[in-house]
Amino acid sequence: MSKKLNLLFILLALTTSLWAQSSVTTADSVNFQAQSTKKWYQSKSDVYYAPPISSAAIAAAGLIANVYGIKRLNDRPSISEETITALNINDVNPFDRGVFDHPVEEREDSHNFTDWGLYISVVLPFTLFIDDAIREDWLEVALMYAETQFITVNLYNYLGPGLVTRYRPITYMHGHPDVPMSELTDNNNARSFFSGHTANTSTGAFFFAKVLTDYHPEWSTAAKIGVFAGASIPPILVGYYRTRAYKHFYSDVIVGGAVGALTGVFIPQIHKWMRKKRNKNGKDTSFMPIMQPNMMGMYVKATF
Repeated sequence: MSKKLNLLFILLALTTSLWAQSSVTTADSVNFQAQSTKKWYQSKSDVYYAPPISSAAIAAAGLIANVYGIKRLNDRPSISEETITALNINDVNPFDRGVFDHPVEEREDSHNFTDWGLYISVVLPFTLFIDDAIREDWLEVALMYAETQFITVNLYNYLGPGLVTRYRPITYMHGHPDVPMSELTDNNNARSFFSGHTANTSTGAFFFAKVLTDYHPEWSTAAKIGVFAGASIPPILVGYYRTRAYKHFYSDVIVGGAVGALTGVFIPQIHKWMRKKRNKNGKDTSFMPIMQPNMMGMYVKATF
């Protein structure tokens, strides 16, 4: 993932965390053990149960994990020239081999397009607040989105290149006059599986579709299908141009798009289930992060 993208996620987390803090009363200056946690974590949304402080704590934990995960990836050694020159296009499976049909000279323009596509898709969910009903729950939706994006980022960090070493298509172009060896030995080129750009683009687009349709259950099935069909366009475009940029194989972007779509839909769905369950049986669960010099954990209070 690019440094610009990491900065965007850090700003997202800090902004939503500050909003969350500003929404809490003076209870944060009082010993939580002597207070009713219920008023601290009251969820106002009728659609999702996403208490601000617990959601902010999850997002903050995701930010910390992301910083550590990216550092682990960046600290890896460069790829040796021997490894690069041993790569052979014919060893790539037939399905993925088609990426080499794209002109390698045009890879930079394709890369720039995918960066802009990613950035636009990541901020897309904030346009949800144009809707009056969603704007009333802006804090919970914003924090839930930060939580969702950081889950996607960390799936990439720890289960993508953090676990799987796959060389990007560009590394197979060694010997091409337009591809210097100094570009190929960068350790970033061992992060082909899966596509982080496509995953985060998909998360933003499908989170947008999921939240919008959840707040408008009165819409027809055809309208909802249309919204989700539209949500598939940004990750398809970003994924396609990631292959033209020689950053990923077809299978990398397919997996990345699937990971992002599942996260973008499933995390809001969990909060939706929590709301339905709480409304049905009156159970309440409160959360409080505990951070002390010799202890870090989560205070949980469940009412039955």
